[in-house]
Amino acid sequence: MNAVSPLLYTNEVTPEFLRTLDKSHFTEQQLAGFNEQALAVVHENRAYAKAHPPIAIYRVAADGSQTRDGGVVQHATSSMEFKLDSGQQVRAAQKGDYVVYADGSKAQIVTTSGEEHFHLALVGSQLSNGDEIINTPQGACVLVMREGVQRAEDFLPSIE
Repeated sequence: MNAVSPLLYTNEVTPEFLRTLDKSHFTEQQLAGFNEQALAVVHENRAYAKAHPPIAIYRVAADGSQTRDGGVVQHATSSMEFKLDSGQQVRAAQKGDYVVYADGSKAQIVTTSGEEHFHLALVGSQLSNGDEIINTPQGACVLVMREGVQRAEDFLPSIE
């Protein structure tokens, strides 16, 4: 019997994918039923999205995320959970969680999404040994970077 390998997601996406991030979730019929206040929020969000289109994404790392040098996130400690296509539940990784290597050595996650995003580990997070998370088994949770909007200082800071 062959085990199915989970899908692994990176931050690499097409321009078409980025364009889909701002598509409205509401039909015109639904919008017609909104009160003035709700409609104003929708219009404000649309104006913001038009002024600051998506330019990149960062996926949240989780149990099973892999690193460039062969490590794997194990025992992530965030309370945020994802259900994978396989039905498996995995937790989001966060600052301070560990990556385990085949030889049993460990490295700690040191750069993350920052305080604004609860210090979640991302594809692109760096580890205490200089390694980097390169993929994640969950494809649903992404942070969107937008044109003209600066990242917070503590968002994936470079370490030297």
